[in-house]
Amino acid sequence: MTRREFIVGSSSGAASLAVGGCADLLRGGGRTKFKLAMAGYTLRSFSTDAALAFCEAHGFTHLCVKDFHLPFDASPAQIAEFRRKCAEHGVTPYGVGPISIYSPDEAKRRFDYAAALGVPLIVGVPGKKTGPKWKDCCSDRALCEVCSRLADEYGLRFAIHNHGRNPKTGAPSLYPAVPETFELIRDLSPRMGFCVDWAYTYADGLDCRDIAVKYAARIFDGHVRCISDKSNGSSGVNPSGRSFDYDGIFDALRSIGYDGCLGLELANAFPDNPQWIDESRDYFKGLM
Repeated sequence: MTRREFIVGSSSGAASLAVGGCADLLRGGGRTKFKLAMAGYTLRSFSTDAALAFCEAHGFTHLCVKDFHLPFDASPAQIAEFRRKCAEHGVTPYGVGPISIYSPDEAKRRFDYAAALGVPLIVGVPGKKTGPKWKDCCSDRALCEVCSRLADEYGLRFAIHNHGRNPKTGAPSLYPAVPETFELIRDLSPRMGFCVDWAYTYADGLDCRDIAVKYAARIFDGHVRCISDKSNGSSGVNPSGRSFDYDGIFDALRSIGYDGCLGLELANAFPDNPQWIDESRDYFKGLM
């Protein structure tokens, strides 16, 4: 199947949803305040136009924007054009990131980027480089302090993304889990919080419901995906092969009145079959 066929929903199921079923499906029946969204990272191999067309065809109305689709150095005209395209496809950009940040100057530029786009949220990873790979990095309290000041200055929320405690599948030195991150930011601005990757959180052996309740005031965003290996938060799989259920997590998020987004984020390669995305969407929306 070609990417073009993929986007327009050539399978009968995707096509029927694109005609009108997705809009009804994604309303969630009023049972929850939070929304299922698309994490821009999932569509990292897509052009901007293809990514927005995919979101529209598969019923995703909210997008956390990555620089693959809107470059950090985009001009005001390019940002305006991006917003026009989003509106044309019925997509609301609700945040940007995850964004790796390595210096105070870079932090300032990324806040300028988010403010220019007009979104209220940055999903970020302020870290200190220790090597050439993205995992070669460690949590940086000083940069968190910089981001805290900027969050207050710009009136934006800053959500730190966790990447797991397992050294084989995650990044244990770089904000591995919510409890460790909280200790770094607990005395900073209340605009500093979390984008909780629930798959990594579960794979780390943490009680996800307890995390949701205990850190409710700082949970600004989240990522979800079904995983095949209970100990590997990045082992994405279609829902039929999932190793755990999200029922308890969604119940906990409802109980705390969470009203943000949950981005569908595939940490591994994009699947060849779009049905994987549709099945994931249907699974998560079924819980909402």
